[in-house]
Amino acid sequence: MTASPPNFDRRALETWLIEQGLAGRPIAELFDGLCQRLVASGFPLARGHLSFATLHPLQWAMGIVWQGGRVADSGGLAHGFEMQPAWLTSPFRHMLQYRLRRLRRQLAGSNAVLDFPVLEELRDEGLTDWFALLHFFGWNLDRGQLEELGVTLSCATDRPGGWREEEVDAIDGISDTLALAVKAGSSRDTTRDLLATYLGREAAERVIAGQVRRGSVERTEAIVLYADLRAFTDFAEAATPEEVTRRLNDCFDAMGDPLKSAGGEILKFLGDGFLAIFRPHSGRDMAAVAAAALGAAQEILARAGKLNDTEQAAGNPPLAVDIALHAGEVTYGNVGTADRLDFTVIGPAVNQASRLEGMCRELGRHLLISDSFVRAAPALRPQLRSLGQHRLRGVSEAHEVFGTG
Repeated sequence: MTASPPNFDRRALETWLIEQGLAGRPIAELFDGLCQRLVASGFPLARGHLSFATLHPLQWAMGIVWQGGRVADSGGLAHGFEMQPAWLTSPFRHMLQYRLRRLRRQLAGSNAVLDFPVLEELRDEGLTDWFALLHFFGWNLDRGQLEELGVTLSCATDRPGGWREEEVDAIDGISDTLALAVKAGSSRDTTRDLLATYLGREAAERVIAGQVRRGSVERTEAIVLYADLRAFTDFAEAATPEEVTRRLNDCFDAMGDPLKSAGGEILKFLGDGFLAIFRPHSGRDMAAVAAAALGAAQEILARAGKLNDTEQAAGNPPLAVDIALHAGEVTYGNVGTADRLDFTVIGPAVNQASRLEGMCRELGRHLLISDSFVRAAPALRPQLRSLGQHRLRGVSEAHEVFGTG
């Protein structure tokens, strides 16, 4: 058997892969560097593809295509892709289903085997030989979905006659190290995405940075936004659990997107509502933060109205949103038991925002604003209408309450 390409140094390449993975380099850069090194070593690599499953609420997997001497495409595959024809007819799914670690296909000549649609596409691009490697890492098929993380690699050449067996073996030999490097390199992003999904982006960054002990808190000025769906309990008792979940998720989308765009962050979902804050950072003072929070609240109400129009047209009951905006000092950080923590905000300002939201139905309003919010952003006062002095439950003194319009 002929040896692998003369410039190929497996030990050096594996060392480089490990270093890149441990350093947390972006996977696209790591894969580009690998492909460049393979070509420089004499491998006739014309196209490479790397994919790995993720733990992300929006993305099912990440895919990278290397072609023409560079990374030609890189991005995420949304959940649901695993049910699309592109996946169902994929050679990777075939490998997973039959637990095949390695699969090779000639794309040109009398020995060509084009038993998957994508292979015909590669043949039409002028490629002559293709092989793939699958590293399972616990991957399995269950109801058409992947449950755990795995790594797939495919390599194609346009050389007449295709790959030599020793070249395939050489790439196969380093693929274990590549898979481990990908796992190591993507672990930080996976951790950050998971924490951001359940804690919020800023809280996730703080946890990753080491703020993980109970009592690790700070005092900070913030705009507190407290939102809740009016009469949701009555709706939930009359609807199926699936319908309740659908409506709740649609409402949260309508509320969450404007809040995120305005720089706010949801800290906690509270059944049919949530607690969010806007903090004065990135050069914004409290007045600017308050203006952004007010704009977000108004956009939430507008989107909720459009959503209700759609639901009512379909014969479904509307779900009104009530919102309170309050400004004050909060305690921000880790609260909970010794080994089960919540990264949130606490303090009188949070309690007052909750009490203020509870007055929306009493005052016939869907947005109530506290006097402390107005003091934080006096320039907004002309847009607001005083609703008089009101005593909040659990608060000793009466406070002026404002609405819009």
